[in-house]
Amino acid sequence: MGIVIAKVTETFYNDELWREPAGLVYRLKELTRREFTFEIAQHYIDPRMAPTRAEMLQICIDGVTGFIGTVKHNRFVGPYARSEVDLVAYVNKYTPIGGRADYIIRREDTGITILDGKNSVHKGRYTDPDQLRWYALCFYLAHNVSPDRIGFVYFRYPYGTPKEDGTEDAGVDWVDFSKEDLQGLAQRAAGVRKEIHKEKFDPVPVPSMCRLCDYEDVCDARQAQRKQNRRKPKNTTDLFDGAEGLIEFGLSGGGSKSPGGG
Repeated sequence: MGIVIAKVTETFYNDELWREPAGLVYRLKELTRREFTFEIAQHYIDPRMAPTRAEMLQICIDGVTGFIGTVKHNRFVGPYARSEVDLVAYVNKYTPIGGRADYIIRREDTGITILDGKNSVHKGRYTDPDQLRWYALCFYLAHNVSPDRIGFVYFRYPYGTPKEDGTEDAGVDWVDFSKEDLQGLAQRAAGVRKEIHKEKFDPVPVPSMCRLCDYEDVCDARQAQRKQNRRKPKNTTDLFDGAEGLIEFGLSGGGSKSPGGG
């Protein structure tokens, strides 16, 4: 469902659909239905662990239309408004870093805003504020200017969602960051690169990720993990062993304009 919402909102920004507001919501709903039909055909979905097809489609539609409400309220459009923007930079000549920001918006009144979209059922689960601080660092090193704001947009908590204190959700949870935060991340990145180069690190194999790696069969840590798992007694409670939690898929695609440009 997150993939569907991601693709629709990416089209909303990169095709500048927001410039034609007449009938926009209807067009986005139709686009959501098409993307949903395509995506659901590409994946196996266990009916024992997922909502019905109709419920999943409705979550996608609500996520997209709610996002538009959040965009309108917070004015997340402007001279530069793009989705899935690649940010590649160097901490130093030996340490390349990069990331892909879900949304970058530049306006004269609010400056540069970097947002990350989440389809989490619960706010804060499977999210880390340092993810956005990392994007801020990448942006700063790539364009020599720091973003003014960074925040998470939760598709299931759009603008107007009632809160427990009686107020309404603004649709975005801002993340604080400072120059020291970015410097700390840069230092950590450079330090990790040095340790990796010296092979001074303890690999942490994750089955769902390792199976995608070409070196799984020759990775000592992964093979040791598999050997240990084979020794475990089999029982029905171990049905979902190795599923290290839900994977929150990031938004996919590619930005084409420079965030620092007009």
